[in-house]
Amino acid sequence: MLEEESKIKWCQFQSGNNEAYSWIYETYIQILYSYGIRFTSDFELVKDCIQEVFTVIYKNRSRLKPPDNVKVYLMVALKNSLIRNLYKQQKLHNLDSSDIMRFTLEPTVEEQFIHNENDFCQQQKIQKILSVLTPRQQEIIYYRFIQELSFEEICSLMDLNYQSAQNLIQRSLKKIRDNHIDPNVYILLFAALI
Repeated sequence: MLEEESKIKWCQFQSGNNEAYSWIYETYIQILYSYGIRFTSDFELVKDCIQEVFTVIYKNRSRLKPPDNVKVYLMVALKNSLIRNLYKQQKLHNLDSSDIMRFTLEPTVEEQFIHNENDFCQQQKIQKILSVLTPRQQEIIYYRFIQELSFEEICSLMDLNYQSAQNLIQRSLKKIRDNHIDPNVYILLFAALI
């Protein structure tokens, strides 16, 4: 399992093994990039923030506590880096992070290019279904059903308590159900998300 191997590599990296560090980087770089562009279309900023995350963990490796989940740890670090850098860029120190970056489930140009025509049509249908959700609701659906994260991991990423995360998922699913009565809509959506 990837997560178990990631924990082993993390411990090796903390012990000074540069090959383990390279493995972590190569394993998670594309996952982090795909995640980062969900918050901003500034692709270069996403790349810079990923580099910043890996530079910081490398410099501080001896002081870092081994994470329970390496993927979630890196996603949280990237999200925080994006928030900091977008604050700097936009000089909006007095606004909440949700005012600076908006999570979106819209397929990127790269994702559209990768998918064949049938997948693209299915993605368009899913986008229409999910368009009724707020960015925050889209974000939690992404974490739960696309990234398959646990509620504890979602709470860490979204700064929510467990009950709030469950409530947000339930409200999101209810909103989809209320706006799309056809049961085939659910089959299409969850077949694509899961």
